Amino acid sequence: MRLASEVGAAGGIVKYLEQLSDQTAAIEAEKLRLLHQAEVLARRGTFGELLDGYVSKMVAEGRVSAKEIDNMFRLHVKDFHPALVGRAAADIEPEDIQLILAGVLGRKPKGRGIGNKAAGTSLNGMRTTCDKLRRYLQAAFSHAAKAHLAPERLANEGKVFSIRSNPVRDIPVTQGTGAGDTESLSPDELGELLKHLDTLPARHAAIAKAAIYLGGQRLTQLCAVPWDAVTDATICLMDGKGRKAQAWEHLLPITERVSQILAPLLDDRIGPGPFSLTLGKSANPNTLSSIFIDAGRSLSAAGKAQAFTWKNIRVTAESLLAHLGVSAEVRAWLLSHGRSGVQAKHYDRYSYLPEKRAALEQWGRYLDGLANGDSASNVVLLSRRRKKSDER
Repeated sequence: MRLASEVGAAGGIVKYLEQLSDQTAAIEAEKLRLLHQAEVLARRGTFGELLDGYVSKMVAEGRVSAKEIDNMFRLHVKDFHPALVGRAAADIEPEDIQLILAGVLGRKPKGRGIGNKAAGTSLNGMRTTCDKLRRYLQAAFSHAAKAHLAPERLANEGKVFSIRSNPVRDIPVTQGTGAGDTESLSPDELGELLKHLDTLPARHAAIAKAAIYLGGQRLTQLCAVPWDAVTDATICLMDGKGRKAQAWEHLLPITERVSQILAPLLDDRIGPGPFSLTLGKSANPNTLSSIFIDAGRSLSAAGKAQAFTWKNIRVTAESLLAHLGVSAEVRAWLLSHGRSGVQAKHYDRYSYLPEKRAALEQWGRYLDGLANGDSASNVVLLSRRRKKSDER
């Protein structure tokens, strides 16, 4: 009776069967829509997967900051915000990033040494860490947005992030950061540092002085040098910093003076490379950095220098090399600054080794003079001159 009633309401058996067919087709279409929606949701990348994808990219490109980025994402995002990490990356809002960064500012600096038991040494709380995390998060979202439609990425990872806007873009720079460590030591202060380094254990002194006599190279790159990158005349660093598609070779000459400084490291090969402090291991860049931090504190307490870090030493090296007349181009190649322009990036394969050698030989003689107490009072540090004029 129900079927007869439905057939009658439809206007006959033919029209009833047509309606039934349409209903079946609509049900199948809805099933397909729901199935497609489920597939899209399954491929929708989470915030955590976005972070992991960015770290993988940095590792694949040989970036020296890859490990630091991975640790910062783990310590300050994944460990404290598991709910956010599991959310779709496209649903992350600026307020979520604000929450993450505010949490970083509320934490104490991580302890130093084995077991992280020694007091943290951040000079401005966690502000520097907070702003560094902000920049890494912004870069991670930017990478995901640019790589969204790349066929290689989908084929390899199978995830779609669908980033329409970068939620970190409008987060302001953390107050008290961003100025950079641009303060330079005076020649007299640099001379006091060289004298201080001679009081350290032989390997510590050799590594610290080598970093200075080689023109102020990045500590991370020095620590990574293997023995097969060292010859009697040259040492080859790998520069993975900046926006390079892959790390490039940074070749430096070993002058006679640098060879003398490296002698304790070359005579007793205890690690995988010359810059090793313990058996079987390369020195940790943070350990080398702490040598200069401790030296700055010691010299500051003695009234012989202002407190400083390795970044200040690197700035000092370039400033004084300029004072010695070393051209900006040679300084750029000596300190492995970024290459710009098509010619410099892709076609200029000249190593500038003779120019680097001449600059380092001149630099070595100058440093020896400072260590021996030779005066260089004619060097004017503009930033300090401004400070003194402000006080007057």
